[in-house]
Amino acid sequence: MQYIRFPSGLTGFCNSKTTVEMALSGREVYLLHGELERYEPPHCPACGQKMHIHGSRITALRHLRFGSRLSAVSLEKRRYRCPYCGHTEMESIPFKADGHNITRELLRFTRDLLAYGFTNKEVSELTGLSKNTVKEIDLQRLKGKYTADGTTLIKPEKQARFLGVDEFKLHNGYKYASLIIDMESGHILWLSHGKRKRTVYDFINHVGEAWMDGVEAVSCDMNSDF
Repeated sequence: MQYIRFPSGLTGFCNSKTTVEMALSGREVYLLHGELERYEPPHCPACGQKMHIHGSRITALRHLRFGSRLSAVSLEKRRYRCPYCGHTEMESIPFKADGHNITRELLRFTRDLLAYGFTNKEVSELTGLSKNTVKEIDLQRLKGKYTADGTTLIKPEKQARFLGVDEFKLHNGYKYASLIIDMESGHILWLSHGKRKRTVYDFINHVGEAWMDGVEAVSCDMNSDF
């Protein structure tokens, strides 16, 4: 087939040839073969001596789609060994996303689609990634946006004057979740399991009494706990 020039976004990758392969899902994939730009073997982080090549393997990373076809990058990843202290390590790929066998460009594209409001299923179809991978990327995106350290929620940026409190059923209806929203902006301020008064107490403890002093009214249904 004709040669495809690889996008310049992948710094350090030299595309040598491109083939069309069939994915397990039955979709056609552009497989972009190539190699990393290398200058000299790295130095051992343990003793500082120059390391030697100690084997290699072919690895593939999912990348941005081209038109209606998905694409992936195929390259040789080397293992290096220090002949002095025996330390070994795999070669790093500068454009690989942390925690996933995909490029950073595909990770950014996936996060952008999720931020625009596409569902996980739609993003999975558009990118060719599995639903579990998209779900994990979305979880990390939300943690980065709404938590300080991956676990601690950040406080609302703006003062809300009117709050809305409500509960809804989960799954088969035997479990509930409660949410508190800013009635003017529609932003969700709090979401938690259960529908007890503990939900409201936890929210007040989170935002603080000074923030709650700026609340003028709260809207809720006839739930006795609320």
